[in-house]
Amino acid sequence: MTAVESEGSVVLCKWQPELGRELLERTRVHVVLDDYDIAHNAIDDVLLAKAATVHRVSTFNALEELATVAVSILTQDPEVSRVVSFAEFSQLGAGYLAELLGVGPPALASVAGRDKRLMKRLVAAAGVPTADFHSLPDPKDETAVAALAGQLDFPVVVKPAAGFGTMSTLRADGAAQFRELCRSFPYEPVLASRQLIVESFVDGEELHVDAYWDADGPHFLFVSRYFAPRLAVQRGECPLDGGELLSPTDHAELYAELEVLTARVMGALGVTGTMIHLEVFRQADGRIVFSEIATRVGGGWVSGLISQGLGRSIWTVLADLAIEGRTGPPRPVAPYIGVVHLRPQAPGRVVQIPTVAEVMAIPGVFQAQVWPALGDVLAMRHPSEWVVFAYIGADSPTALDALVREVAQRLSVRTVPVES
Repeated sequence: MTAVESEGSVVLCKWQPELGRELLERTRVHVVLDDYDIAHNAIDDVLLAKAATVHRVSTFNALEELATVAVSILTQDPEVSRVVSFAEFSQLGAGYLAELLGVGPPALASVAGRDKRLMKRLVAAAGVPTADFHSLPDPKDETAVAALAGQLDFPVVVKPAAGFGTMSTLRADGAAQFRELCRSFPYEPVLASRQLIVESFVDGEELHVDAYWDADGPHFLFVSRYFAPRLAVQRGECPLDGGELLSPTDHAELYAELEVLTARVMGALGVTGTMIHLEVFRQADGRIVFSEIATRVGGGWVSGLISQGLGRSIWTVLADLAIEGRTGPPRPVAPYIGVVHLRPQAPGRVVQIPTVAEVMAIPGVFQAQVWPALGDVLAMRHPSEWVVFAYIGADSPTALDALVREVAQRLSVRTVPVES
């Protein structure tokens, strides 16, 4: 794809070391950090000193703080060309900043990227097959819950309207279970809103589309499959976690179908010039049903998996696109690429975990990430509690399958119960 080179400065929301370095060393950048960044992200002050300006907000949900940041940037630099946001919890604030700075769509577009009720309403109106859903603003309202229970076709999935990463996502198989679930719904602490969405359960193979989507389509697009649906991982119904990139050559029709579907979704949301992570279910009859989309880099292992597919870091590629409006074509590290996520069988204190060197010692492993250390306590309340990633590549699907099994057999994470 040919794109026009970007002009002007970039606003970077939240801190990601590789992306921050690429941007700060190559162009004029205004950095906006929140309290979490300051407390947890070990920011390189020498690198940060290269920023044109640095702004601090309590969270990216603080509208007045963000409004003053926008005015401050406009006062000093009227040549902002792009707002870059890669993280879930900066999406609303980044959309608000982009609208105020005159470089983004109306902020409602960023709301649709977070609130699944508006997202699904807009996508369904565009004719994209989508699971039926209901809004449940107050799960403590027993009258509303009882009325809704009488309308539902079970099973259903209940989750935060503005959640992510399968956090606080539960299945109810009947009305009594649904009412009980609502009475004591388990919200993860990082989730601010307490409003819920209730969706019809959709069965099938869970796929995801990861792409950088611009006004005239994708600069690159990858289709991947999860080894098991994320909800099944949470419920302990699968022995293996991870996924693989699907070969564009082997799955040309699927790629073409999903690119068309993605274009309809992006048109419905009115969003462009962003990385996306879109999830769908492919049912037994081949029908594709839209699940949800995030206008950011996919979480967990997805950034690493896409980096392997691109042949270089996704953060370098995103910097290219932010600064120059273009990037080089993908050069995959292998014809077939996957990732194995090693998880313990139960929550508890980590007493056995492979090192990065041990993971990398297996032939065919290109990259490894080990998140916890010996002695750390894993709650394992949701599938997005990351443990050990092994990124792998092979010359054939059969060889990749064998390597997946080998990694899972040779390496393990073990926990013991935490004494109360």
